[in-house]
Amino acid sequence: MKRVCDRLAGAIMRRGGREDADMEVVSYGLQCALVTILEFVSIVILAALLGMLREILVISAAFVTVRHAAGGVHFSTFLRCLVSSVIYIISGGFTARFISGLPVVWGMLYLAGGGTFTVYAALRYAPRENPNRPISEKEHGKLRAISVAMVGVLLTGPLIDLLYRGNALWYHHSLVTGLLLQGFTLTDAGYRTVKFAENKLDKGGGVANEES
Repeated sequence: MKRVCDRLAGAIMRRGGREDADMEVVSYGLQCALVTILEFVSIVILAALLGMLREILVISAAFVTVRHAAGGVHFSTFLRCLVSSVIYIISGGFTARFISGLPVVWGMLYLAGGGTFTVYAALRYAPRENPNRPISEKEHGKLRAISVAMVGVLLTGPLIDLLYRGNALWYHHSLVTGLLLQGFTLTDAGYRTVKFAENKLDKGGGVANEES
C-alpha cells in the first residue's frame, strides 16, 4: 500500500509543481485516507453479514465523532490499525447486542456506567497525541473542551429519550458502546494494551504512541 501511495503522491507532486520534500506528507495522507475507506467498507460488510448493521453504524459514528478531537492510541502500522479497528468495532456490536438482550435494569446500569466512564476519560485524558498527531499547548485546552462537549451532546439524546419515551434502547446501547470504546483508547490502560500487543507482534518492538 505504501508503494502505491508513494507513486500517487509523486504524481500529485509533479502535477502540482511542488517540492519532493512534501511527498512523504502527501503519501501519508493518502495512506490514512485509504485505510479509513478500507476500515469503513470492511466494518459495514461484516456488520451486514452479522445482522447488526444499524448498531455498528451508531457505534462507529459515536466513536469517530469523539476521536476526531480527543485522539487516542494507534497501532504502529496501517495494516495493524485496519485489522484492530475492524475487530474492535465489531466486538462493540456484539456487546451492544448482548446488553440489549439483558433485563432493562442492567441496560440502564450499562448506560449510566458507560456514560460516566466516557465523561471521566474525556476530562482526565483528552486530548491524547501520538507522533503522527502532535498537539500544541495552545490546542490542548481547546481540544479537551471540544471532546467533553461532544460526549455531553451525544449523551443528551439518550437521556432525553429515556426520560420521555425510552423506546430506542438498541440505539442508546450502541451509542454508549461507541463512546466506551473511544474512551478506553484515551486511557493509560488502552495505551498499555496496544503496547503489549505490539510487543507480542514484534517480539520486542514498540508502538508509536505517547508514553503512558
